[in-house]
Amino acid sequence: MKNGIFVLILPLLCLLSSSALAMGEPSRPPTLLELQRKAEAELNSMDRDMAQAARSLSATGLLGRETSRILQKIYDDHPSAVDVATIDLKGRLLLIEPEKYKSSEGESIADQPHFITLKNTEKPVMSKIFKTVEGFYAVSLAHPILSAEGKPIGFISMVFQPDALIRNIVKPTEVSGLTLEVLAIQKDGRIVYDKDVLQVGKMTFTDPAYQDHPSLLKLAQIITREASGLGIYEYPAQYGREPLKKEAEWDTVSLHGTEWRLILSRVIE
Repeated sequence: MKNGIFVLILPLLCLLSSSALAMGEPSRPPTLLELQRKAEAELNSMDRDMAQAARSLSATGLLGRETSRILQKIYDDHPSAVDVATIDLKGRLLLIEPEKYKSSEGESIADQPHFITLKNTEKPVMSKIFKTVEGFYAVSLAHPILSAEGKPIGFISMVFQPDALIRNIVKPTEVSGLTLEVLAIQKDGRIVYDKDVLQVGKMTFTDPAYQDHPSLLKLAQIITREASGLGIYEYPAQYGREPLKKEAEWDTVSLHGTEWRLILSRVIE
């Protein structure tokens, strides 16, 4: 009889286990290495798709129905994408997908730093974070489009939200009740990702919200200088509360020479 009960219970346990996994409930908090690898994997996936699109556009050209289809597919395949566009050699936006951003076709981005770098080097570029005319912060990933002779005929650019990219990685790994926080900053200290979207785009070293917390500023200086490490700082969980002692571990996510410091912090006793 006991054997019969065991036979009945075992499939039930397997079913419950499978259900928990299907619901996406993590059994443990994420490690920094896991988050870093997932962030780089998504950036690399975007980069591969952009490189393939640039090769395809070498044949289709910068305008036309097939070009629109290629741009739309990249937009559809990457949830953090805002728009995808072809650009001529003078920096003029020729074709943009999706439809909602077509009003920007014909505008020039010739004076933007990442376009200048792209044109001068004729190599792929990932920009620093910038504020869009719509008011949110974004990054541009761009590739040159080359002719059969290897000469640039234009460029393809994807504007994406880095905070959305990281949020899509962090959200499924969150464990209720844990005091873990994920943050990402550029090497200049500008915030790329924070759970509070209002912090994205702020400059750590000059924003008034951080100036009364010297241990945080000191550690931020180290983080921007060093690719990885571990440090201690104090910062309140909420505005006006007593500072909490926290441990921060960080590593680097990079693409085409642009680096983000990905930081995982936890409250310590």
